[in-house]
Amino acid sequence: MRLILILTLLYTSIAFSFQKGDGYEYLTPQEKDILERTLEQTPPHSLCPRTAEFSRKSREESLPMGTKSDFILVDKQRRLIHLLHGEQVLATYHMALGGRPVGHKVMEGDERTPEGLYFFDLKNERSEYHLSLRINYPNSRDLKNAKEKGIPDPGKDIMIHGLPNSWIKRKLIRHPRDWTRGCIAVTSSEVEEIFAAVELGSLIEICP
Repeated sequence: MRLILILTLLYTSIAFSFQKGDGYEYLTPQEKDILERTLEQTPPHSLCPRTAEFSRKSREESLPMGTKSDFILVDKQRRLIHLLHGEQVLATYHMALGGRPVGHKVMEGDERTPEGLYFFDLKNERSEYHLSLRINYPNSRDLKNAKEKGIPDPGKDIMIHGLPNSWIKRKLIRHPRDWTRGCIAVTSSEVEEIFAAVELGSLIEICP
């Protein structure tokens, strides 16, 4: 089933309320549960086998204001983030990962980025880093796997974010060399484009 069809089903079947706080908005636990169960029952075809194809389609110019993306494809090996509409590449960004980027995240502190299909459940304008978009890791599958392996804490708060707000912390990194603790980092101007283009509930697939 095409990704765009799955997204259409999600957005037409759920009336997201987008709860808001001081500088952030998020999905409710009920909305997250509905999305997770929908994706488990009707998972879209993975785009990970086609990362080389999307790499050839890369578009590195600035994203026009007002453009909306319905899917994000993350290529860990090539350190690329593709903003998609259907299968059209709208924009491509180079990214930094954590200190041990190979493999799926399994526990707190392993400095790995999760792999698989997730969705965005929180957008934060007052992050420690310049803007952030959190994915729903750990989801029910991740929690089940952690329990089976006897892992007490699978980690949390995996985000796409910009550079640190602190100038001291910015001096300590060499972006785009890997420097995060498992998050996906881009420049501050790039995360502004992503933040504006992506809505809560949008899907993200993170490929090895």
